[in-house]
Amino acid sequence: MGTECLSVENLSCDFLGAEGIVYALSGVNLKLNKGEIHGLVGESGCGKSVTSRVILGLVDRKHTRLGGAVQFDGKNLLALGEKELRAIRGNRISMIFQDPVNSLSPLQTAGFQIDEAISNHQALSKAELRGRVASLLEKVGLHPGIAKQYPFELSGGMQQRVMIAQAISSNPELLIADEATTALDLTIQAQVLNLLKTLQKELSLTVLLITHNFAVVTENCDRVSVMYAGRIVETATPRLLVESAAHPYTHALISCIPRNKSANKSANKSANKSANKCGIEFSPNVDRQLPVIPGSPPRLYKPTHNCLFAPRCPRSDEACNTMPPLTVIDGERSVCCHHPFGGA
Repeated sequence: MGTECLSVENLSCDFLGAEGIVYALSGVNLKLNKGEIHGLVGESGCGKSVTSRVILGLVDRKHTRLGGAVQFDGKNLLALGEKELRAIRGNRISMIFQDPVNSLSPLQTAGFQIDEAISNHQALSKAELRGRVASLLEKVGLHPGIAKQYPFELSGGMQQRVMIAQAISSNPELLIADEATTALDLTIQAQVLNLLKTLQKELSLTVLLITHNFAVVTENCDRVSVMYAGRIVETATPRLLVESAAHPYTHALISCIPRNKSANKSANKSANKSANKCGIEFSPNVDRQLPVIPGSPPRLYKPTHNCLFAPRCPRSDEACNTMPPLTVIDGERSVCCHHPFGGA
């Protein structure tokens, strides 16, 4: 790790919505190192999925205004034409979508759909394709016979594994998993996440793991970026975020994680410390109501020049009427806050 795989620089995305222009992304900065699992976490509607779709060029450019840059292998993906993007999309950068039911065609077998993904980027004979499909299915923990079955004949976990087989079919360098376990029960979620970690090591993948579940990123990621209202507000290792989060939104998210009485004392101590800095009372007991973040996320129908978390933040003051700059702390984390760690 340490060499960049992909760099998102000051990315903005505005598009036409039902009530006018939506300023979905504003100044997003994100760097993915080769060989890491990088988590992107935040509540629903904060811009996580929009970021992934802009990276892959899956936006309607006629009705979308983009700014900034997405650097991959020395090229700005935002400046490429559709033909050039197709050579990268699904080949060097692949994506696992949130809902396999809507992503897989009910009219084609699982094998045909994996076969199609391979054929888009590789010229193989029919025999080679059959062998490649069987090998991919085995790699994701499925019997090769699944190739003859239709998606509706498979469980949700099996469908997601087919999606993963499709995504890794061309040996990509970067794999984006957009809420890949949201629709699955906890046991299957764990199996799919373990599979992703295994494949990441075996294939030397860089993985961008998008989720709203903080527990998922702390357990599975090397670094985590926290997103709020279309901006990355903090990036650090999971341990740093849990033990000493710098941004009040990160503090608030961590304080809302339920912990039981028998949880590790040091973990509870860190959680209490984090919650106190955020100005939110927190107890590790599950016998009481969990704290909530006051207020609601902003509606992004106009450009803003202030800290968007300020109306919900116990640290806010006059300085928060201007957008905080991106600050790098000790070379280990970056944060967008006028008062990181609660300081003046």
